[in-house]
Amino acid sequence: MATQTEISFEDIKKNWATYTGILGRLKDPQIDSLLETLGQRLALCPANQITGQYGAFAGGLVATSLQMGKDMQALNEFHGNPCDIKSIYKIGFLHDIGRIGTMERDFFLTQDSDWHREKLGHQFKINQTIQTTHIQRTLFLVNQFQIVLSEDEFDALLSVDDNEAKNQLGAILLHVRNMLINQEETD
Repeated sequence: MATQTEISFEDIKKNWATYTGILGRLKDPQIDSLLETLGQRLALCPANQITGQYGAFAGGLVATSLQMGKDMQALNEFHGNPCDIKSIYKIGFLHDIGRIGTMERDFFLTQDSDWHREKLGHQFKINQTIQTTHIQRTLFLVNQFQIVLSEDEFDALLSVDDNEAKNQLGAILLHVRNMLINQEETD
């Protein structure tokens, strides 16, 4: 499967509807508030900066989060459902929201250099004023919106920053994330 480099506006809208619909089933008003507040920024956010990396296109964050949730559910079922399905989707869909940046500043900026885009594949610039990891920003945003995380969900998010599974949910999250990374390396 070739690495995707862009998706249509219609696909972005469709992905956003699926993403918000599934998260809406969690019946968490704080998540609903996050989605309403971050809306367009989240819907259009890329997941990565460089061509060949997963989700390095407008709408890439939501597109890859949908894939993460689906693959995490399949892996969880393969292992006999050790993790709560709500936690699977909550963490699969929210683990990368810190990639938008902060409440005030975008992490990925428009690439205005043709040379960087054409020669290096840098589709976006990184906002150098943001010094925290995307997981630190994810945890900050989750806190800002008062989204309650279980201990397992919190530890699963920390697993990404440490690249070491803290629990079964973290192991599933890391495994699926590594599948995405390995897919980009083989494309």
